[in-house]
Amino acid sequence: MTHAGVRQGARVIVLPTDFQRPARRAFLHSVRLAIAFKARLHILHVIKTPTDRSGEARDSRFLRSLRTSALLELGRLVRTARDGGASGQPLLLYGDPVSSILEAVKRTHAGMIVMGTEGRIGWDRLRIGSTAEALVREAPCPVLTVHGGLAGDVARHSARVHLQRVLMATDFSRPADAALRTASGVALNLGATFRLVHVVGPSSEKSRAERKIAAQVHDLRQRGLEAEGQCLDGEPVQAILRDAGVWHADLLALGTSGRRGLHRLALGSVAEELLRRSGCPVLTVRKTHVQW
Repeated sequence: MTHAGVRQGARVIVLPTDFQRPARRAFLHSVRLAIAFKARLHILHVIKTPTDRSGEARDSRFLRSLRTSALLELGRLVRTARDGGASGQPLLLYGDPVSSILEAVKRTHAGMIVMGTEGRIGWDRLRIGSTAEALVREAPCPVLTVHGGLAGDVARHSARVHLQRVLMATDFSRPADAALRTASGVALNLGATFRLVHVVGPSSEKSRAERKIAAQVHDLRQRGLEAEGQCLDGEPVQAILRDAGVWHADLLALGTSGRRGLHRLALGSVAEELLRRSGCPVLTVRKTHVQW
């Protein structure tokens, strides 16, 4: 890490995986970030059971088979991560996926979760609306969600993961401020270009918003970031997605549970739509206690 006084948690990334295509793409992103931040990567698989303390259930022949398969897959991923230059460690838990992932985050003092979405098997279709959405709502650290990608996607190695253009949407709320600290830290350590946008409605004070954007961009440049900013007009989701596409963003960042600006930037509205529809990975920040 480049910042002084960073807690140990900022050096830990948890990657939940069900070994499906979206999780494989998330793995590549997690390795890329782990290398950039010299972070420890904990690769987690959860074997879903009615209770994580059911010794009898764990001794069943079926679950023993699942455990053996999972350990083999985890071992393969750990070796691949280490071959790529990241420090990887396997972690296997039993129980409910969401509570198990949160347990792993607490146990490892993780500073970020990186996970795939839109899985077709595994944890009851790991997708926005279930496990991923619950983690975005409840996780005490930022969550990076990575979609499965399109057929023919050439991303096969972490070195081909492009994270050079970070776009952040802000409504100037507290969660947005937390997201700005996290996303700008990520961009700074990756050597990425940073773009900050705010969507203004018909009744919004555009000139005031422009001054806020200009002030925040100035602060980012003072920290050494190549940064720019702009106020956007229109419906929030469409405006942000359009800007991300035109600007060719590699990563979209936003805070959750905002109370103004982007019409209550909260899951179930703008943020949820962006998570579902974004063509690039999405970094959501509810709150953060570490500096990236």
